[in-house]
Amino acid sequence: MIDNLSDFQSNYLFFSTNQSNINTMKTILFPTDFSDNSMHAALYAGMLARRFDAKLIILHVFTNIISLSLEPQTMNDTSILEMQLQKNALQNLEIFSEKVFLSTELPEVQIEHLLEYGFVTECIVEVSKRFKVDMIVMGTKGVSNVFDKWMGSNAENVVKSAECPVWIVPINSPLTVPQVFIYAADLQEDEVSATKTLLEFSVPLGASCKVIHIQAYFDNEVMLKSGETMADLSKEFEGNNITFKDLNRKEVVKGIETYSKNQKPDVLALAVYEKTIFSNLFNSSITKHFVEESKIPMLIFKKEKS
Repeated sequence: MIDNLSDFQSNYLFFSTNQSNINTMKTILFPTDFSDNSMHAALYAGMLARRFDAKLIILHVFTNIISLSLEPQTMNDTSILEMQLQKNALQNLEIFSEKVFLSTELPEVQIEHLLEYGFVTECIVEVSKRFKVDMIVMGTKGVSNVFDKWMGSNAENVVKSAECPVWIVPINSPLTVPQVFIYAADLQEDEVSATKTLLEFSVPLGASCKVIHIQAYFDNEVMLKSGETMADLSKEFEGNNITFKDLNRKEVVKGIETYSKNQKPDVLALAVYEKTIFSNLFNSSITKHFVEESKIPMLIFKKEKS
């Protein structure tokens, strides 16, 4: 398997089987580094593909890091090495894809594999846009090379950059169809559209949703306003398998964690938008906890501005 994976800017090289059928159904993009942890997340992605009747694109991004230290005039000397790296990467991708195919028992028409050459995060985001994928599924702790925590760090970067929702699948998470979603709402920006997005994922899975809003301080006026907002949301989505609850806790992130432990959801959902409270999740140690350390799969999606 390829040992040298890194972020190296280049024109990408692309390989796919049966490319013409990619856009005939909903599409899930699954980036892999071929690690055991990545296989665990691939099985989760396969489960989602089956439930959503979606195409599963298995993506691997490879790089020749030796080129980073070479002068332009010596780049041609690396062509043989790059061809070998490409060949090895494609072979590993085909082996990995075959394992996913056999393990998930998805119809062959629902699985594609794709090889790209370049920066990991940029390639993942570019491919997601190119094929207009409905979601990206990524594992965490996919350590298989000298660039430690390849999948963990790139999962965070993809969440920040991708336009589509991103599932983060921890290595120890159960491979079962989600039955309960908890969505931690901050009541900033457009929560109606955010809740609709949540239902787009939960309804096909037959799952229930619990929308919670956690306040870290006690202010009667703020509490009254948030209570009214949650009541309006409850009325807006009456008849759906969804509940709304306003909570007061000393600290927001700790409150989410405690509530999740008590309620034992199958998925923790967050909607992010610039200047919302959760935007800080990607600029602090909280990132490591939620994206890398959580044992609960996470669904993270962008929230529309009010």
